[in-house]
Amino acid sequence: MAHGQQSHALPPVPAPFTGRREIDLDHVRELVSHLTFDDFEEAQELILLALQEVNEHYGWVSPEAAEIVARQLSTTSPRVYSLLTFYADFRTEPRGHHHMLICHGMSCYIMGSQQLVQAMQDRFGIEDGETTTDEQMSVQVVNGCLGVCDLSPIVKIDDDYHGPVTPDSLTALVSQAIAGHRELKAKEERNGEPVVF
Repeated sequence: MAHGQQSHALPPVPAPFTGRREIDLDHVRELVSHLTFDDFEEAQELILLALQEVNEHYGWVSPEAAEIVARQLSTTSPRVYSLLTFYADFRTEPRGHHHMLICHGMSCYIMGSQQLVQAMQDRFGIEDGETTTDEQMSVQVVNGCLGVCDLSPIVKIDDDYHGPVTPDSLTALVSQAIAGHRELKAKEERNGEPVVF
């Protein structure tokens, strides 16, 4: 073990991320229906709030959902879509069942976060902003700091932080998350429950 590294068991990955959902346009209309405005300027200020609400609920914003936001706020679709594609926090395609953030801030970079980015490319075939072909895992490289520098390099999978992470422990974390999702889906299918992801 290298100097300064702590030996510990990998923490359990939480229940599968349920943000991978098809967008229900009627529900989008309901989500943004409370947004009212008195003038054009106020409507423009509400665009980001509306997009955030849709993005937080579904994990992404489809062009059709962006059109609903435009209609609700009496603005143009190109205006809404330009904001949607300008900010890195918004996604215009569905995420995987799990979503990973790889911290690429100064501390994580010095401690080897580039190796984690490379491991995702080499072992799972995905780069920043992509999702595995089986739709299980999305990855996003965060060039800012996630604020857990004492565990550098870190990743955040769904709602949990993991660190320090090596390429091998990253592979184990991703595999564990994917296996947990598949197990849950199989259990729900066996029990006759609806599988909604």
